[in-house]
Amino acid sequence: MVLGFEARLETRRDHRDMTNREKADRLLTEAGQIAEGIPGDFKRGYFNLVIRRSQEVVELALKALFCEMGVEYPKIHDVAPLFRKVVVKKGLDIEEGFLNWLEEVSSNLASKRAPAFYLEAEYEKEEAKEAMDTAIKVLDFAKKFAFKLEG
Repeated sequence: MVLGFEARLETRRDHRDMTNREKADRLLTEAGQIAEGIPGDFKRGYFNLVIRRSQEVVELALKALFCEMGVEYPKIHDVAPLFRKVVVKKGLDIEEGFLNWLEEVSSNLASKRAPAFYLEAEYEKEEAKEAMDTAIKVLDFAKKFAFKLEG
């Protein structure tokens, strides 16, 4: 069996590239879908899952904003430092304190993602609650900021 570029697979005829806005909308929608499930996981005591899902929400929300700004993002989990650089370079109005907080929480959740996934660490209720609240706050920010960027 041959894989990769040697396979010469035809692209689907109905396939077209997404615009940045479409991709941003899709990423925000997926982040929202994930966020909707987090409170149920929290209630059931799946705290590691809450950590992982919260990290995904933060990552997808920020990547949606990159798309909205027309900036290609790296395929890494913690994109907040790059987000800060882009915001500063473009002269966008986001408070310094919020950017500091965003970098801190994104880094924190990204560092917990793999240990939570592989059960190398057990997270407690308080950490999961904080992660859930963070995810909701970042998603709300991203939705509002995306709307501002569109206008």
